Amino acid sequence: MNWDVISAVGEVVGSIAVVVTLVYLAVQIRQNTESLRMTAELDVSQQTAEFAARVRAQPDIVRIRDLVADDPTRLTDNEIAQFRWVLVELFCLYEGQYHVFQKGHISESSWSAKANMLRGLLASRIVFEWWRERMCPLSDEFFNYIDNSLDTNESPWKFRRIGELTRKYEGGTPDKGL
Repeated sequence: MNWDVISAVGEVVGSIAVVVTLVYLAVQIRQNTESLRMTAELDVSQQTAEFAARVRAQPDIVRIRDLVADDPTRLTDNEIAQFRWVLVELFCLYEGQYHVFQKGHISESSWSAKANMLRGLLASRIVFEWWRERMCPLSDEFFNYIDNSLDTNESPWKFRRIGELTRKYEGGTPDKGL
């Protein structure tokens, strides 16, 4: 028996084992990454649903939100202040989700829905002016993202209702008479 042949066969078998192990690890890492992304997607959905449920559970806030969308001139200073605190919570929530999106943990379509919501909110003069005051504890990166990519320099309150601006950005046209 030739020890050189046995050694060569051992090296080939060892090399094949290393390649198989690397392929196995690559598959496991890919599956783990997909699992983490799905968990992040579910977490983002749950955060948004919980926020919506908290707002819905407060009839005063729902009424204020409706006035912001339909007739902000009827709001009192106290109601505007209450609504601004809701905005702080929502924008902080969306900033966290934006950073998760930036890291590639949630899909473009998930973040796009949030970006459309932000566009719609900024259609309100009250929200737009609050945004411009920079009174919310958000990162410069998020402020810049909103300012640069969501067209906040355009006069957003030319649309009377939040849905009109969202339809504009989705390629539709505002309904007549709104």
